[in-house]
Amino acid sequence: MSTALEQIQDHEVIELTRQLIRIPSFLWRESAIGYWIADWLSQRGFEVEIQRVPLRDGSATHQAIGALRGDGGGPALMLCGHTDTSDWNGDVFRRGQWRHDPFGAQIENGMIYGLGALNMKAGLGSILMAAEAIRRSGKQLKGDLIVACVVAETGGGVGALHLLESGCRPDYCIVTEAGNLDVGLISVGYVQGRIRILGEFKHRVAYVNPIEKATQVINAFSPAYVQIPRVEDGGWLRYRPHPLIPAYPSMAIRNIEHYQDVTTLSFDLRIIPGMSEDSVRQDVQARLEQIAREDSDFEFELVIPQSEQQPNMPAREATPLDAPVVSALIAAHEQVSGVKPQVGAGHRIGATADTCHFKGAGITCVEYGPGFIPVWPMVDECVSIEQLLIATKTLALTAAALLTG
Repeated sequence: MSTALEQIQDHEVIELTRQLIRIPSFLWRESAIGYWIADWLSQRGFEVEIQRVPLRDGSATHQAIGALRGDGGGPALMLCGHTDTSDWNGDVFRRGQWRHDPFGAQIENGMIYGLGALNMKAGLGSILMAAEAIRRSGKQLKGDLIVACVVAETGGGVGALHLLESGCRPDYCIVTEAGNLDVGLISVGYVQGRIRILGEFKHRVAYVNPIEKATQVINAFSPAYVQIPRVEDGGWLRYRPHPLIPAYPSMAIRNIEHYQDVTTLSFDLRIIPGMSEDSVRQDVQARLEQIAREDSDFEFELVIPQSEQQPNMPAREATPLDAPVVSALIAAHEQVSGVKPQVGAGHRIGATADTCHFKGAGITCVEYGPGFIPVWPMVDECVSIEQLLIATKTLALTAAALLTG
């Protein structure tokens, strides 16, 4: 037997991540990479399950879940990453502006380039190789080690929800979102919806133009992603500020569509613990009703969530700093990197993750993953090889500490 760290070969981690980037896995179309990961795990002796994830439009996608079973004498740990990448009407964001092939996984100046490199093929590569290092070490596990490669995180966490519905309930979970190797104890959630503004459709005569009415809504909810004042402070939203997530909640109108007599605005509202889909619905409804009281020609319909296929992401409270998975992760990161990690909301402040669903099921969760997202979406998405390797080794050490003692 040997230590898990001794079983990690840098070139294997890099090449695995590059292979994952080369497999297209746009949101709702993750089956190919799911089957590839299942085969990779199966070849290495993991217990493997391919889960068919039904989608609300009647189609389905697939996700791979691997496991190394313990003897039942300790807690179970899940390492989780999502296989879906961003999808812009079935294509890469601003493909014509990319200098690198989005599916080429090219290496340049210590970075791996490609669609999903950050969000989150590097995270996937790190959990797969960390789990494989645990297997190769030959040590008996006290608790189960689960490797969950779930679909549709960017679609509201549909894959994570399906995994929970299948009965998966580990004690601890690490979700490897790109957080600059910060230990993320808390995330925002979001409520997304649509505001349908009703009007008329005429030519050459005066009429109620819903496009014009839409400007009142935009003005009422702007500016984009600036903290919304509370009702007590003259604003329109009810919440209690959270010390770990300053400058939130915030909101943006994200899209506008018009057809004949209906103009539709889509919005994204980033929420903090204590807020819910129901409370946001009530507050947005009240704000729109205020416009209607001031303009008798303003007629609207509020639709939340924005589609049947994509649920909203709830906001959960912070994971305790003294939770065993947090303590083990901090210690492992410091051992591998030589520096203490940033702990709290970290570089991912304002972003969501599947941790919200796992926390809701009573699982103690933390976020930790390679890569830094300065702005999203990105052209020439890339991830640092150095961070990829640190994350892989840190996750392997954490798993060893929790599962083998």
